[in-house]
Amino acid sequence: MRLGASVLEPVPGMLLAKLNSRAMVAAILALTALAASAQPRLAPANDLATTGREAAARRVPVMIVFTQASCPYCTTAKSGYLVPLQTHGPFADQVIMREVDVESGQRLLDFDGQATTHRDYARRWKVRRVPTVMVVDPRGAPLSQPIVGLMGPDFYRLYLEQAIEEGLYKIRAQR
Repeated sequence: MRLGASVLEPVPGMLLAKLNSRAMVAAILALTALAASAQPRLAPANDLATTGREAAARRVPVMIVFTQASCPYCTTAKSGYLVPLQTHGPFADQVIMREVDVESGQRLLDFDGQATTHRDYARRWKVRRVPTVMVVDPRGAPLSQPIVGLMGPDFYRLYLEQAIEEGLYKIRAQR
């Protein structure tokens, strides 16, 4: 064979199988990442003062969802209940949801406009278990009992809806 000649040599069967399986794994991981990024998410709590002004203008409560990145129950609560509740259904326009990661040092402004972090904000509310959901008024005052944990998944949506309804009632009763 002369130098520079291009000859396709057969690839041994085992090597070909290994290459194909790696390509399949890479494709599956890429599709999973794409699907995850396409899913709607809860908006992070960055500026609760602005969120409070929006809630006051719309006369709706704010739902603060305390989560933790490594919490499987939080993932279930968000994907199965909270995101669908915020995107469609009778309560989609009746509440503003914001997420606080209890372990994050991400900065946020609280309802008073004071700078803090997600972690410190969760500590201020004494959140010890996640997910914890609180419905508050536009100034950040609680309007219902917190929903702690993923209590009875069969009734979780009902608990969330009742908390929103209680918040709506109390806000709209204020004049």
